[in-house]
Amino acid sequence: MLLIFFFFCKITVEKKVLLLYTLTTMNKQMNHQIPKNLTAPYALIQASFWMSFCTAVSFASVYLLGLHYTNSELGFVLAVGNLLGALFGPELSAWVDRSDTVSASLLIPPVLALQATALVILILFPVKGIVTTVVYILYIAFTLTVNSLNLKLYSDAVYYGLSINYGLARGIGSAAYVLLSSFLGILIERISLRLVPVSGLLMCAFQFAAYLMIRHDLPSVSTASNHPEGKASSMIGFFRSNGKFTVLLVGVALLFCSHNIIVTFLINITNNVGGDTSDMGLINAFMAAMEIPIMMLYHTLFGKRRPGGLMRVAFVFFILKASAVALARSIPSLLAAFVLQAPSFALYTSAIVPYVGEVIPYEDSAKAQSLAYTMTTVGSVLASIIGGFLYDRISVTATLWVAFGICTVGALVSLSGVRNGK
Repeated sequence: MLLIFFFFCKITVEKKVLLLYTLTTMNKQMNHQIPKNLTAPYALIQASFWMSFCTAVSFASVYLLGLHYTNSELGFVLAVGNLLGALFGPELSAWVDRSDTVSASLLIPPVLALQATALVILILFPVKGIVTTVVYILYIAFTLTVNSLNLKLYSDAVYYGLSINYGLARGIGSAAYVLLSSFLGILIERISLRLVPVSGLLMCAFQFAAYLMIRHDLPSVSTASNHPEGKASSMIGFFRSNGKFTVLLVGVALLFCSHNIIVTFLINITNNVGGDTSDMGLINAFMAAMEIPIMMLYHTLFGKRRPGGLMRVAFVFFILKASAVALARSIPSLLAAFVLQAPSFALYTSAIVPYVGEVIPYEDSAKAQSLAYTMTTVGSVLASIIGGFLYDRISVTATLWVAFGICTVGALVSLSGVRNGK
């Protein structure tokens, strides 16, 4: 040790500086080779979003009906809010793809600020009227828009060599949704329906806190703009150059139309097999329980498999699930049918994000991820229109067989739109 110390002291200052620089560079290179894992902070991003979604969308009926809105007026608010969210998300994502100065990280705070503003107005005006109608529509739209930007955060992180287990993060998001749904329902029942916008404001703050935890680890706008693979296309240009992916989007919209004809009107289906509201709550919890393990263990179970192949499997199980629900004649058989929620909905939800990253160029990744998510919203809007019309005019069983037919068509179209990686 003394000899080493003596040697180090004898070398020139220039050589010392050179040696220290070399050691520092080697250390940086070694650290660079080990991708930083952002799964934990991204899981908070997912948890905060799905808790916010739970408040805005799942408790919309509780809040608006409690303010004496009719079911038709409730349907109008949900439909328009979902449609605006389906427009805002892809448009902002397309802007991010085209711009060298705008990123998802920069857009999240102002969108959350708009969401918080809407919630403050709802707290100040807790009565039925044009203000509440317009503001709640915007609240839903801004809530949905955030997820498109969250997906872009994931794409940026993976593209620049950071590590995120998306399935695990998404599964934690679903678990957070279930947790909030359970507690918020009890609190509203015991205290007041005015807790809905208060909860929304708290979840908005949670989203911002989660964003602050991850933003410093994400690439800056200048870094992103210095390494483009190509120029981002316009929305029309994107559809033209990604024909198979566009076909996939159409198929997914049909699949989720069928899916939401079942899920959105679950009380009708539960009553049809002899159950009541408490049974419906049990079924909802059971569905979530089926989804979470697949999402959380996706990377462990399927990390080495191509996501396109897994999506093909999921599409087949969507058909099997739709037929099993249509055939169910009791609560146990309905629960058995929803076991298939795991290899259908959960598997698709976990695979679609890495699939988009695999088959779509990075410069178009924001709008591609946003469009994939938006198709589930489009399916929900279609289900609200088609499902409501059918349940009012034909039997529940007949409606479920129509949903099965839509699901089959959607699965076939989706299968034809899946391709292997780049």
